[in-house]
Amino acid sequence: MTAKVSAALVAIQADLRNPAKDKTANTGTYSYKYADLASILDLIRPILAKHQCALTQDVRMEDGRLLISTRLIHSSGECLEFGPLAGSVGGSWQQTGGGITYARRYALQAILNIAADEDDDAASAPPPTSAKKPKPLQAVQKTADEDDIRRWVELISAASSWVELKSIGDEIAAHRLEDSERVDLLAIWNARKAEIS
Repeated sequence: MTAKVSAALVAIQADLRNPAKDKTANTGTYSYKYADLASILDLIRPILAKHQCALTQDVRMEDGRLLISTRLIHSSGECLEFGPLAGSVGGSWQQTGGGITYARRYALQAILNIAADEDDDAASAPPPTSAKKPKPLQAVQKTADEDDIRRWVELISAASSWVELKSIGDEIAAHRLEDSERVDLLAIWNARKAEIS
């Protein structure tokens, strides 16, 4: 069950505000303000603790890619896992470390629904200077097994609020499923949504 951790995430997001954008990055073509990882962590840790939660971020390498997974853990033992967020490994330890920090910061912003960068709308980015384009970041989906599907059906049946149901739907969406399995789960999910509404 994820009812307690899901409720805590709702409360955490209600208490959070966007961090102060007190750092400046200069690309040579344009500059923008942002909040660094330390500022974000300083902002969120007391609020997480207030709601009996903590975050962990796992960093690993797989198939030449850097993977960052983030877990929101509640004191009840429940947790929500997000990601992994995948990116390419840098050519040096410093570049790899910078990539890890960058990915951790963006993962936290997405999970907690906060904005720590100015919205420069990608239009202000300079045109590519090389014919070789970097690989885009992508989520790595886990393949669901029969136990996952059975657990989701039980969770959907037990869900008593839209927040719980949405959380279960988000977890399902993060997994690779056969088309027929996804159709069946969606039908069960929609039926429960109609009952709760």
